[in-house]
Amino acid sequence: MLDGHIEQLGDPETVYEHPASAFVAGFIGRNNFWQGVAKSEIATRVAEALDMVQMSKLADRKPRQMSGGQQQRVAVARALVNRPSVLLLDEPLGALDRKLREEMQIELKLLQGRLGITFIFVTHDQEEAMSMSNRIAIMLDGHIEQLGDPETVYEHPASAFVAGFIGRNNFWQGVATEHGSRADDGTVFVASRPEEDVPNDEPTLSAVRPECINLSAERPSNDVNMTKGVVAGVSHFGDVLQYVVTSGDRDILVLTPRTIGSRFHSGDEVYCSWSADEVYLFSARQADIVMADSLTDDTTD
Repeated sequence: MLDGHIEQLGDPETVYEHPASAFVAGFIGRNNFWQGVAKSEIATRVAEALDMVQMSKLADRKPRQMSGGQQQRVAVARALVNRPSVLLLDEPLGALDRKLREEMQIELKLLQGRLGITFIFVTHDQEEAMSMSNRIAIMLDGHIEQLGDPETVYEHPASAFVAGFIGRNNFWQGVATEHGSRADDGTVFVASRPEEDVPNDEPTLSAVRPECINLSAERPSNDVNMTKGVVAGVSHFGDVLQYVVTSGDRDILVLTPRTIGSRFHSGDEVYCSWSADEVYLFSARQADIVMADSLTDDTTD
């Protein structure tokens, strides 16, 4: 149970379903709970709320005269004027374009830090959840697989399901060896920090995140933590290049910074390599194998 007052903030498009003539200060002050509250107290709370979101200078402006980001701040101020102990944000950034969405993610997180109240943020965007939260609970079949801060959940996933659910991963099925695993396609994995202690010859899932894979035209000196393939496709995402490398009957997803000097093209033969520190090694529960198969299929969509 949560004690105290809970205020909900939704999409600004819904929040602003009010007469277009309303000014910001009046819009914020128009709440159902004001009965019996002195006008001077209302004005004080409105001013405080606007100051919290750094919008005091726009108190006399109409909501429709503001940018999407400014409207979002005013919507937050309207929720804060009630002085809630918990603020429920129900996909408040869903209608914003990507750039403004990312800016508001930063602003809302900074605002939460300044206010010191609990924000419950509802989103279907996993990247948004990672960037906004202080703690994340990952659930599978009604139980919590892992609970922790975003960095720990991403860097040290407790299971293959978590590793695949948060961010993206390349998975290989295989069997455990003394220092790691041998995948079904012959790829040898050495893991410096296995996520699980898997007995030799037991089924495993080895995983390496796309951003942890290095591409090179030359064969690496080691015969472990590497595989050969052919570039099947290249996609450009701003400052990141995404490669799909076909190795045998599987596709490997690779992400590299655009600033990296060497670039490859479709049809190029390349070597994929990674360090032992970047290998996740899990026992292969059947649920994890099903998840790994679905994630591997998704890289080619």
